Amino acid sequence: MRRAVVSVRFVIWCIVCSIASARAAEDPTVVDEQRPDEWAQPLVVPGLPNLHAVSPILFRAAQPSADGFRELGKLGVKSVLSLRAFHGDRDALEGTGLRYQRIPFHTWHAEDEDVVAFLRFVNDPVNQPVLVHCLHGADRTGTMCAIQRIVVEGWTVERAVDEMIQGGYGFHAVWDNLPGYLRSLDVERLRREAGLVQVQAEPVGAAP
Repeated sequence: MRRAVVSVRFVIWCIVCSIASARAAEDPTVVDEQRPDEWAQPLVVPGLPNLHAVSPILFRAAQPSADGFRELGKLGVKSVLSLRAFHGDRDALEGTGLRYQRIPFHTWHAEDEDVVAFLRFVNDPVNQPVLVHCLHGADRTGTMCAIQRIVVEGWTVERAVDEMIQGGYGFHAVWDNLPGYLRSLDVERLRREAGLVQVQAEPVGAAP
C-alpha cells in the first residue's frame, strides 16, 4: 500500500513539474534560465501567490486566498501548514477537506521546537503532500523549507541557504539572522526529536 501511495505522489510530482516547464516555455519570465533544476519549481495558480513545488511531498506559497485553498486539491495537496502567528485559515479552509496545522513561527526568534513540529507534520505520510505558507512565502516559509532540505533531503547548509536567498521567493535581507540560525542547527538532534531516525536499542544485558 505504501509503495502505491509513493508512486501516486511521484506521478503527481511529474505532472506538476511538467506544468511548470510548459508555463516556463510560454513565459520565459516564470523561470530564469540559470535556475538550478533542484530548486523549487514555480507554479501559477489563481489564489496561490508565490507558489512553488519543493518536492513530491511539499509545496510552498504566500498566504492563499479562499479560492486558492480550493485549488490545492488539483495539485494533490492533502494538508496546509501555516507559520503565521496572528492569522488563521480555518474559515477559509471550511469545506475543502484539507487537514490544517498552525505553527506560529517568528522570523526574529526561530525556535527549535517549532522546527521539530514542522518536521513531524510534513514528514508524516498521512499529511502528504503538504502546502506550507506564511504571509509572503519568503522568510519563515523559506527557513522551514531550507530545514527540510538539510534535515531530510541531506543538503548542505550553504546549498539550502543559497536556494532560500537566491531562489526568487522574495527573501528579505533584514532577516539575516535566519541564515545564521540554519548554520547553527544540530541536525542529528532535530532528526531524533522529529522521529526521523530510528534509535538503536541496546541489547538486553548490556553493560551500563
